[in-house]
Amino acid sequence: MKVIYMPETENYLIDLAWLLYEKQYFSYFHLAEKYVSLLIGDIDATLHLKQKYVAAKWFAKYGKNLYYVAYPKSKRTTWYFFFTYHPDSDIYFIRYITNNHVAGHLLE
Repeated sequence: MKVIYMPETENYLIDLAWLLYEKQYFSYFHLAEKYVSLLIGDIDATLHLKQKYVAAKWFAKYGKNLYYVAYPKSKRTTWYFFFTYHPDSDIYFIRYITNNHVAGHLLE
């Protein structure tokens, strides 16, 4: 199993630590970096084990045959990773990342 991040999702994750720090979700930047690093580690290690769901039509702009998984990180925040899966090569392409605060209403 291999997880590959599209350039847009890599950039999002790079910027996410700064965003979380600037919006004062974390008091120290290194804590925001650690949060993002742990999130990536969870995805890389467990994506293939998680229950996947077919993405709603609204998310089709990120790719065809799109699935998503949910990663609850706290009582208030769940991250959603949207991907295409290629079983012949056992590769997961992460195409979009969001959370319940941004797109939770689109998943219900």
